[in-house]
Amino acid sequence: MSDLPPFIEVEDFAGEDFTEKWRVCLEELYRTYLDTVAFGNLRFRGLPVRCQFRPMTFGKHFAFWHMMQEGKIEDDRHIDLQRCRRVRWISWVIQNSENEPRIRVFEQAPRNRERSYVLWLDEEDYAVILWRRNDYYLLKTAFLLKEHKKKEFARDWEKYKSGQNG
Repeated sequence: MSDLPPFIEVEDFAGEDFTEKWRVCLEELYRTYLDTVAFGNLRFRGLPVRCQFRPMTFGKHFAFWHMMQEGKIEDDRHIDLQRCRRVRWISWVIQNSENEPRIRVFEQAPRNRERSYVLWLDEEDYAVILWRRNDYYLLKTAFLLKEHKKKEFARDWEKYKSGQNG
């Protein structure tokens, strides 16, 4: 999709080796996240989208790390360069979710009392997850879908379309 924001690539940054380039890239990723997501005045269905700032880790917001890393155990997550390179997509998906037919928007069946909304850019296997709160949406995460998640979302999408997911 040519209209998606461009990737941020580690190789494009100055440095003698990957470690040096990564340090510079990480700061750019965080600046981009702050500008376009955390302080980007994002809205979904008329309500603001907010991010979880605490606990701060290595001087960066919790939500930032959660969207740049993968893993089931919070204290044992690791950087996912595929998530990192798509940091600009987070705001694009949210901003375009209500008028872009390529984005499937649906509420998942309640899990653990959370009302999760999926913004699924199906053609790119990319999703943004929002949790409904009283007067805002909390940005939970954004990631590339693995095969099992694609199947889960496809089932949830079909149930949503038929009114059977609530």
